[in-house]
Amino acid sequence: MIVAVGSKSPAKIKAVEKAFARYFKEFEIKGFSVKSGVSDQPQSLDETIKGAENRAKRAWEKEKCDYSVGVEAGIFKVQGTKTGYLDAAAIAIFDGKQIHLGLTPAFEYPKVVVDKIINEGKEVSDVFLEEWDENAKDELGAIGRLTKKEVPRSLLQEMGVIMALAPIVNKEYYGE
Repeated sequence: MIVAVGSKSPAKIKAVEKAFARYFKEFEIKGFSVKSGVSDQPQSLDETIKGAENRAKRAWEKEKCDYSVGVEAGIFKVQGTKTGYLDAAAIAIFDGKQIHLGLTPAFEYPKVVVDKIINEGKEVSDVFLEEWDENAKDELGAIGRLTKKEVPRSLLQEMGVIMALAPIVNKEYYGE
């Protein structure tokens, strides 16, 4: 089985690899640099999902594969939070016919991060570099820093990939 990932990010590729390994014995992961077709820092759940879908479909076009996967993180409005926003990644798995969606657990950024995303159009990684001189594009990511290394970026994304795989690995429940 070949799985094309719409990203060259080591954390995203690792997340897809670990999630697929839970259900499939033999597969090959291939990462491709593709455009999300949405803003660099999505600011709604709809935009985040659209980015994941675009990445999955564009990866599908790059490689003859069984599945293609798009991973896109973004913030979206949530009442009752300190900043008014949570962050989650959307995962889209395309099988050539339909998209299967999943989300990672959601979490809240510090106020300074959200303010700079909303008011200055910054990306999360840029804010972490400016505010704390930390590279949030590494394996740990912003979430790894915020959870004191308990949840690195790839683990968070792996959970989302598992959620998107649910209908694929449990066809009897989904009537497929």
